[in-house]
Amino acid sequence: MNLIQNKKGISMKKQLCLASIMLTAGLAGLLLTHTLQAETITTATTENGNKEPSAAVINNGEILTIAKVVAITRQNQPTILAARGNVNAGQSRVGQAEAPYYPQVNGSGSYNRLSPGINSFGMTDNNPYNRLALALNASQMICDFGKTTTKVEIQKTNLDSARADLNAADDSAVFNAKLAYYNILKIARNKEVATETVKQFEQHLAQAKGFFEAGTKPKYDVTKAEVDLSHAKLVQIQVDNSLRLARVVLNNAMGLPNAPDYKIEDTLTSARFTLPYEQALPMALDHRPDLKAMVLKKQAALQSVDLARKGDAPNLSGNAGTAYTGDVDTNGQGWSAGVALTVPIFNGHLTRHQIDEAQANADIMAANVTTLQQSIHKDVEQSYLNLQEAEERIATTKLAIQQAEENSTIASGRYSAGVGSPVEVTDADILLVQAKADHNQALYDYRIAQTSIEQAIGVGGDNGQATKSE
Repeated sequence: MNLIQNKKGISMKKQLCLASIMLTAGLAGLLLTHTLQAETITTATTENGNKEPSAAVINNGEILTIAKVVAITRQNQPTILAARGNVNAGQSRVGQAEAPYYPQVNGSGSYNRLSPGINSFGMTDNNPYNRLALALNASQMICDFGKTTTKVEIQKTNLDSARADLNAADDSAVFNAKLAYYNILKIARNKEVATETVKQFEQHLAQAKGFFEAGTKPKYDVTKAEVDLSHAKLVQIQVDNSLRLARVVLNNAMGLPNAPDYKIEDTLTSARFTLPYEQALPMALDHRPDLKAMVLKKQAALQSVDLARKGDAPNLSGNAGTAYTGDVDTNGQGWSAGVALTVPIFNGHLTRHQIDEAQANADIMAANVTTLQQSIHKDVEQSYLNLQEAEERIATTKLAIQQAEENSTIASGRYSAGVGSPVEVTDADILLVQAKADHNQALYDYRIAQTSIEQAIGVGGDNGQATKSE
């Protein structure tokens, strides 16, 4: 009986000792995991290192500047948030690729209640008994001839590519927000023109009624004025709705579909683009984040070729373990340690085909880089041509407005003097409205061309650093 109790005491000590070892290893593994996560996952930022503002909200009735619109877009636009998530995922994949550098520790345990059994003296004992099995195993990669190192390099390159994709998403979202911003400004100016036109045709109608009641003008003049006024009001209604739709587009571009009522600062004529074309293309090829992302994807594809070529390399690892199995009567414990060398001999030409696939993917990425470079060249050149054309139209439409205003004044004066016709007045007013609308369109097109150049050369998120205020 004392012998059995003594064995039970020894067994219990061994169980506690091994359980302590496994608990310590588990805590060490958790601590290591926490440390790796702290080293790996950081807040995603844009390429210039500027973190997004902690708050960018719109107050009811606030006047939004283009800088505020950009800040709100960067904080709320889902496409940017998704790109940040891709960066964080890429950081985690780097940590996953580095995992083989660290020891791999696994513990196992089992408990069983058994009956009947045979005790250590060979006598049958019908009483149930307990059986406990505990094991702790550890392995360490010693050398895999560069496979893990190459995998880590690939994931780091992919992480850099994800960061460039984040900047590209930022540029694209900011570009769309700016387009919507300037579109509202254009429509708001057209709304002012439509309002002025309605007032002008109301005056024409009142004048025509006065002439008709005095017997100096026929009923046709009144009817013509009424038709002109109705058409002007119809245009005003359409412009009002266009303005509401434009606000919906801007709210969506900012990522705030339920934004409160606000006003926006009119900057259609506040800046002039000054960057010469000769400097723009080299700037675009150097700064465009989507091109950087594509080049990095190409680099990762080439690294994948190197990894595939190491598919037949051997793998050397070390291992060690300890185990305990026992019950009240019998127990066993032991340990093991050693090294293992794995040498691939034949895998059905798998490695050769993996190399061919990786090389083909690298060739595809190289072609995609060339395609994007050509597209950037086209975008820059087209945007500069549009900018020049819009600038010329701005000067022409200014002159056209002056001429149309003079023509409208003459036509109204002739009608008031009784020598003109309502058709002359209507035609003159329509020409004036069209001249103002053309001028607003030219200002808008100039801003859009400027924004397109900034986006094409990769500085769209910097609020137009290639412009100067007038």
